[in-house]
Amino acid sequence: MTIEAQIRQLEELSRIDEDLRRVDEELGTHRGGLETLQTDLTDLEKKLASDKESVVTMDKARSELSVEVRQMNAQIEKSREKLARSRNERETVAAQREFEELRKLVRDREDEIERLSRVADKARESIGQAETKKGELQAELTGTTEGAKQRVATREEDKIRLTAAREIAAKALPPVLYRRYESIRARRPRAIAQTPDGTCNGCHIAVPPMMFQKMLRLEEFEQCPNCRRILYYVPRQQPGEAKPSSSSADGAEGTR
Repeated sequence: MTIEAQIRQLEELSRIDEDLRRVDEELGTHRGGLETLQTDLTDLEKKLASDKESVVTMDKARSELSVEVRQMNAQIEKSREKLARSRNERETVAAQREFEELRKLVRDREDEIERLSRVADKARESIGQAETKKGELQAELTGTTEGAKQRVATREEDKIRLTAAREIAAKALPPVLYRRYESIRARRPRAIAQTPDGTCNGCHIAVPPMMFQKMLRLEEFEQCPNCRRILYYVPRQQPGEAKPSSSSADGAEGTR
């Protein structure tokens, strides 16, 4: 296989790898969006369950406190009667102390009931808002899932097609050249670069003149001394000429 034919195969393989990279990115985006929505929904459901459990606990505590308040109020009435029947100062002091302590306990319980009522009401309000948000998330997830499934299925088909095409393109290359290509691609998304004038269009650094002279003879591939991409000579496009098949200059520099 001539070096010109190898260049064409390298460019085809590089184009396929770039298409595969974009497909994988899109698949990741679609799947990531679904995972984010599902995670948000799961977190919201956990919070709802926790808030509902808290409300149940607070309602139970408030109910128990209300029972205590009724019992203490009954005791206060008895203490008031005892105070009225006091026959001496000692009995009066004891009954008055009991009466005041019971009243303080009732006030404390009533304050706690009021506090629990406020917290429970806020929790119920939060639950209502969360239920609304849950419905919105479920609706969004349902709609997104259907659309995402279709997009994922399409891109999966593209990936299968591109993977098959890649196998053909890879087998068409000499094994040594393919191994070199894969070794570079492990470090850089794009493993090849062109030079029309002695400057690598991958990293935009000039190569040694002697290396460029060797590439002009199209006898073998070189590697850019700077970015280590497989480097080869392609004549500069003249005005009016068809654009070369390679897309080496495209995006050359998000991939340095």
